[in-house]
Amino acid sequence: MAASCFTHPIDLIKVHLQTSKTRTGALQATRRIVQEMGIFGLYNGLTAALLRQGTYTMTRFAVYDIAKDYMRHADGSHLTGGEIALATLLSGAAGGIVGNPAEILNVRMQNDQSLPLFMRRNYKSAVHGLVAMVRDEGLGSLAIGLAPSLIRATLATASQFVSYDAFKEWLLNAGYPDSVSVHFAASFAAGLVATTVCSPADVIKSRTMAALRSHQSSVGDVHIRPPSLWQTCSLICRTEGLRAFFKGWVPSYVRLCPQLVITFIIYERLRKSYFAHYSKVHVNI
Repeated sequence: MAASCFTHPIDLIKVHLQTSKTRTGALQATRRIVQEMGIFGLYNGLTAALLRQGTYTMTRFAVYDIAKDYMRHADGSHLTGGEIALATLLSGAAGGIVGNPAEILNVRMQNDQSLPLFMRRNYKSAVHGLVAMVRDEGLGSLAIGLAPSLIRATLATASQFVSYDAFKEWLLNAGYPDSVSVHFAASFAAGLVATTVCSPADVIKSRTMAALRSHQSSVGDVHIRPPSLWQTCSLICRTEGLRAFFKGWVPSYVRLCPQLVITFIIYERLRKSYFAHYSKVHVNI
């Protein structure tokens, strides 16, 4: 959550670029937001982002550690590639399902100011947005974009956790001590891998959650049917080309890199404190 407060403006700009049908630069998008909403417009949807971190991110970390501990070998040998893949799959799927409602709110609240006034949802907070979604669109709205969200969550977990563990182990084997500098370097490199792997799924997820309705709706006399995942992909390819799947890559990396650095450093501190406390309790028992 601390990382989200720091990186939220960059995440907002990323969503604006991903949902835009035209080629817009990050600086141009930032200038437009500040001109229309003021400097605090860069923090639109912060409550949804914090809710997302409290559901999606915490679930991923918890399930990943639980799965690895459950599969840990009695002889102390490393987990196999298949076992690590299973842990990332389970944690990514769990995080995607638990965090999907907050993910929808995050995208919608960040993207709202780029819409015409008559199309804006005007959610005041994450709680207000959840109530409005269920009231206006039904419980099914909480599962909007679940498929691309699960794909992205699984890819994000695999690319972030596995690459972080791999880079960290490589640095430790090279003789570097298990310190903050190692955690910083490993998370920095993991951010590069994760941004590239997740970008296509992230673009599709943002487009789906920003525009989709859980039921047939109308704007004037125009009826809108929810497009399928394949229709969204084919439309992007046909009208914008393959490069569109990497829209917002730079702000995505600029956002993800410091977020992963902060998250993994705090995670390592908390994990060490927990295991130190657990060991003392176990010995006393």
